[in-house]
Amino acid sequence: MTDSIKELIKKYRRFIVFALIGGINTAVDFLVFKLAGALTPLAVEYCQALGYTAGIVCSFMLNKNITFRDSEKGKTPFKFLRFIIVNLVSLGVSMHGIKFLVASGMGENIAKVIILCVTMLINYIGYKIFVFRIKER
Repeated sequence: MTDSIKELIKKYRRFIVFALIGGINTAVDFLVFKLAGALTPLAVEYCQALGYTAGIVCSFMLNKNITFRDSEKGKTPFKFLRFIIVNLVSLGVSMHGIKFLVASGMGENIAKVIILCVTMLINYIGYKIFVFRIKER
């Protein structure tokens, strides 16, 4: 690996780890989303809510203990409350966004991927600044 690639990896390590953990959360989210759609008569936005909720359960623990382990010290319940607030914002964006995209004629799976990208950015910024309160060095 060249030195410039190593430097990029070092510089963006936290985001890379966040993205990898996000892959796990996304798999859980997507699986529950698709199962809810296949096994229930729920509208797409409610299947989205179920999938999203399942994904955030493991997200908090993985991000707290791996991605943002060097965060500001504090009580976990308060971090979890802030985590829930960020995720409620993302959930609202994802539910309304997927409903809008599907109603506009976009395929459900493509809409889901677009919404995942949007909520990933919202969550990373929210977790870093508001939930875990990372101070840049």
